[in-house]
Amino acid sequence: MARAAEDSDRSTFEDYVAVLESADLAPQSAEGLVHLAKVLLALRFEAVSLRVARLALRQLEIAEAGPSPCRAEVWSDTAAVLAEHEQLDQARSALVTGLGKTRRGAGSLRPRILANLAAVNLRSGNTQDAGRWAGSAEEALDAMGGDSWPADQGEKEEEAAVRLMINWVRAAATATPAGAQDEAATANFARAARQFSEIAGDSHSLSLNAAFDLALRAIKNADATARHEQAARGREALEIIGLHVSATYGTEDPRALAVRAVLANAELEATDAGSDPSGSSALAALEHIAGTTSAVLGVDHPQSLATLDSRARILPDLPSSLELPYHIDHLYLPQDGDDRNEAKKDALRKEGSLVRLIAHGGASYLLEGANRFRPILLEALARHVHFEIIISNPWNSLGVFINKDLHPDVEVTADNIIEHIKNSAYYRETFVAVTEAYEELRESHGEAIELRLTPMDIPATTLLTSEGGFYEPYVTTDPEYRTSHGMKTFEVRFNRATRLYEDSLAGFATQWELASSLDHFREFEEQYQSRLRLLMTTLANDNK
Repeated sequence: MARAAEDSDRSTFEDYVAVLESADLAPQSAEGLVHLAKVLLALRFEAVSLRVARLALRQLEIAEAGPSPCRAEVWSDTAAVLAEHEQLDQARSALVTGLGKTRRGAGSLRPRILANLAAVNLRSGNTQDAGRWAGSAEEALDAMGGDSWPADQGEKEEEAAVRLMINWVRAAATATPAGAQDEAATANFARAARQFSEIAGDSHSLSLNAAFDLALRAIKNADATARHEQAARGREALEIIGLHVSATYGTEDPRALAVRAVLANAELEATDAGSDPSGSSALAALEHIAGTTSAVLGVDHPQSLATLDSRARILPDLPSSLELPYHIDHLYLPQDGDDRNEAKKDALRKEGSLVRLIAHGGASYLLEGANRFRPILLEALARHVHFEIIISNPWNSLGVFINKDLHPDVEVTADNIIEHIKNSAYYRETFVAVTEAYEELRESHGEAIELRLTPMDIPATTLLTSEGGFYEPYVTTDPEYRTSHGMKTFEVRFNRATRLYEDSLAGFATQWELASSLDHFREFEEQYQSRLRLLMTTLANDNK
């Protein structure tokens, strides 16, 4: 009943927002739109909230060209909502615009915008710029000091909040990838958190967030430095914070669920192999919170996906009772080819164990002249990453379509099909070149790379790493047109905690078993060719 009411409310808001999007709104409506976006976000209507935030941003931009541009506060509030939705580039742009307005008298807002710029850059992975913005924010805050400011409780809380954010950025920016913390930065962050709590109270959302972050940092630092007692104290602190957050916001609030999920992760990672060799108790706790999160927030909610991903990372080989979502992290269109390639390169650089690839030709990965992924593949092989690659056997059933797209007037028969394929650019420039390149890599890297040829059609390129995968379907059946033509359809990226990843792994395993080694292919090549001729003869007879 509650879910039905929630769906009805969401539908009502969606209809209302659709009216707003088609209306001729005044540019000054941006401030009201931002407020609406905040309310919708608090109600967990994330998708509708984001639509309203983008509409607000559009109105702000229109107002800038008119006689009454909006105040810096509105730009700052819009940026904050966009950042909540992980629209970091748009948030950064809005903050920079708002920052420019503070030079024309926005007062104490300037330090907050600078601190938010530091936070947005940190979340974008740009720690160097984050540190610079944090320094600028601190300078701006110090420049406002004196007898006149802060004058009241509100201004004291504002100053303490900005200083808390500055010190959070610095603590996060100085932590090592393994979790070791800079002691001075962490101490300053803890001091700023205490000062803010003394002013705003322990139940303030920033106080709870800071306490949660400090406890988590203590656990990570203890794990990185092998101080197990400190890690245990950090988990105890995290449990207390979780109870406090649940009491303040409710057990089904995303913040409460997030704390419980992080605590379950920490407990699972700290499971004593002697007392619980399979980690069953800790795993059950994590799966329970993952199930609760998915039921309350939906399987596609960022917190649900993060919890599922954490479970998959910690114990990837244990069976799970969780229903994984068919969730896509990103969709790439043909015009996004460069972004797609960079995302794949980044995934390959991060891989430390095994890469699986299914592709029609594999030229982008194995050929030097393709100028795509071969350099990254070589770097990974040097790091002892293993590659399992499946490509098409040129004599599989797809061969009947040779020249259909590029040369539709050429007649292909059972008598000449083998010669047509051998004379095609696909065979000479892709298949032969790829197999020769593979043999060179096999000679230099041994069993770290293995190529197999499948007698089945390959309908798409699939790249799988330990963290996720990429899938690009083909639009053509002509093998001549499947290589060296760039992306013609679209490509999706997904993480390991999805049904897409599980299905892709299962599909790869099936293809791997059916596929043959290059030596086996060469030994029985004439038989593969005979089967293709027989297929052509059968098709010709059917068409008579």
